[in-house]
Amino acid sequence: MTDERLKAAEERKREAAWSAAERWRVLQETIGWAESQATVRRNTPDECIRLQNAKLADRAGTGGPRETREA
Repeated sequence: MTDERLKAAEERKREAAWSAAERWRVLQETIGWAESQATVRRNTPDECIRLQNAKLADRAGTGGPRETREA
């Protein structure tokens, strides 16, 4: 059996093991998980302005707000 045929046969076996109801449940669960994840707040206009102001203050030696990054 060639690699492609073996791959196709294994995919058919894997697909046959799922019922339509189980596939739908897992899909909905995955969508719910993805929606619950916090959006990444990098490079927003407000964040860019805040970083710019911190860099300008540091450069001017005014001791203004420092750049802090949350982990």
